[in-house]
Amino acid sequence: MTPDEPFVDVCIVVEGCYPFISGGVSSWLDWLIRTQPETTFAVVAIVSDERVREIKYELPSNVLSFQVVPLAPRVRKPGLRGPAINRVRFADLMYSVLCDGDLDAFGDLLDFVSQPVRRKPLGFIAAPRPPDYGDLTTSAAAWYAITDCYRRIAPEAAFGDFFWAWRTLVGSLLSIATAPIPPARTYHAISTGYAGLYAVRAARVTGRTAAITEHGIYTNERRIDLVMADWIADTIDSGLSGNDARTDVRRFWIDTFESFASIAYDGCLRITTLYGANQSFQRTLGAAEAKLRVIPNGIDLEKFDAIRPQRSGRRPTVALIGRVVPIKDIEAYIASAAIVRRAIPDVHVLIIGPTDEDEDYHALCRRRVAELGLSETVSFTGKVNIVDFLPQIDVLVLTSISEAQPLVLLEAGAAKIPCVATDVGSCREIIEGAPDEHPNLGLGGRIAPPMDADAIGQAIVELMADPALRAACGETLRKRVEMYFTSEISAGRYAALYQELVA
Repeated sequence: MTPDEPFVDVCIVVEGCYPFISGGVSSWLDWLIRTQPETTFAVVAIVSDERVREIKYELPSNVLSFQVVPLAPRVRKPGLRGPAINRVRFADLMYSVLCDGDLDAFGDLLDFVSQPVRRKPLGFIAAPRPPDYGDLTTSAAAWYAITDCYRRIAPEAAFGDFFWAWRTLVGSLLSIATAPIPPARTYHAISTGYAGLYAVRAARVTGRTAAITEHGIYTNERRIDLVMADWIADTIDSGLSGNDARTDVRRFWIDTFESFASIAYDGCLRITTLYGANQSFQRTLGAAEAKLRVIPNGIDLEKFDAIRPQRSGRRPTVALIGRVVPIKDIEAYIASAAIVRRAIPDVHVLIIGPTDEDEDYHALCRRRVAELGLSETVSFTGKVNIVDFLPQIDVLVLTSISEAQPLVLLEAGAAKIPCVATDVGSCREIIEGAPDEHPNLGLGGRIAPPMDADAIGQAIVELMADPALRAACGETLRKRVEMYFTSEISAGRYAALYQELVA
């Protein structure tokens, strides 16, 4: 903290999205800040490195402070006067944080890295100062911590693989532990992971409170990424049973993110999510029942009231709105398009959303379109104004393998467009109604298993072939959004949350 930094009501901590990535959680965050005009905000954006990034959103006027925290900052060249860091204590603390998910150990680590240490003499006496990021990652004590934890955590794994995993996981943790903190009355992280750790640290340092809001469950999403990652070598063959107590590097990654989640849950006053089913994952990782809250997303219905379907002068149209990235499973959507075209030869299948986040995956998807002979059927629009396209869409599709509460389904519902979605996150609750919806309003579309292109394609065909069914589903979805998912309802709940946190 510096004397000239403005004191704000809420510091939002976000990892890997706002304001550098469009759509999804970024759009929600922009909405959240703008719907709390009497609340002042700071935004801490956690990014992978120090590369300059384009800001995709104009920061609202009530954002008084903006800070970027790179997880891999550049390290200054080590000096001759290395710090006298207690290497055994450092290694023990790192082990407890990474393997036990221990909040007290995390607090002790924060105290440890903030204490001044003396330097090796070099002809004159220098005043002790706390170790910086370079000291903690490149010193003799850092090397001792790596080798000691390797022996204790994953001695059967290849050391080289463990070393690079450590450099990423622990380097990022230590960046969070040493980054500046803007002064605020409360700290609100939009995930566990590094954002959650930062918020817990900020609350501890300032004596304030912290909260976490999870859209998707961060640990689940990281687990999916890591299980699918071909850059991690499995060095331990656990056999068909999988019952092997040894830890390889992939397991080390997964366990570490679960430890981070446990620390974040323990250190927060409130833990909110978008729908009830998410709470089972939070409980599994140690979230206390008394901290848990559900605050669904909401949208501005008036924005969609003027939308009228454009029936004439166009082909039957199916659309997916989302980033072209693997977790959205655009490949399954493309494969389902081949099924739909066999039933509806003139169908137009749109992929609406930015294509620059994962250029390799975008290229792969275009190859799949060509291989299936769908060049005249499938179109990539890139980033567009969604409202301009909604009148042209008969059925909206979501094929994600992981989601939270997709705004795109709520927006489609507001425009009376029926949806086909995979059975992830709260998609079933949005389309079919929550278990406690009484009376149940009916179906707003169809649910299909994730990664099942056949089932997705058949569900699309069912709706596309029956105009009366499409209209009925669209009306039902609009009614459900009106009753449960408006911007006013959601904004009021977040205002109440902030009042509670700063009380």
